[in-house]
Amino acid sequence: MHGACRCGQISYQVRNKPLYSGYCHCHACQKRNSAPCVSVFLIQKKDIDFHGKTDSFRSLGGSGKEMTEHRCHDCGDAIYSDLSVLDNVIVCLAATLNNPNDFEPEGHLWVSSRDPRFEIKDNLEQQAGPPKQMMPYLAK
Repeated sequence: MHGACRCGQISYQVRNKPLYSGYCHCHACQKRNSAPCVSVFLIQKKDIDFHGKTDSFRSLGGSGKEMTEHRCHDCGDAIYSDLSVLDNVIVCLAATLNNPNDFEPEGHLWVSSRDPRFEIKDNLEQQAGPPKQMMPYLAK
């Protein structure tokens, strides 16, 4: 899988399958993207290569723990977030993928924060908080 920001200054290549892909409904994603939910994939840092210059911004994620958001230095597109709650795993925005068909959602995260005006009409798994699949990657 390959992806990039709108201006192309940031690009990336994914070498292995993501650990998890889905739609995040946490307040941090809603605010960062001005959307009721965001398509994301979680991947180990060792399995993705980034090229280009990012600017970073620290804030609180859906878990209430610190996260660092990385955006393109030029166009400002959000590319990925580094969550302190996860060891060696980052959260990438799937909208930055060059081929949208590379995104294969498994479920919905943080539906406890879902915008009540946003209806989920698919049959994907819904989790109140983070994906259960990430439990082995929680920071100690």
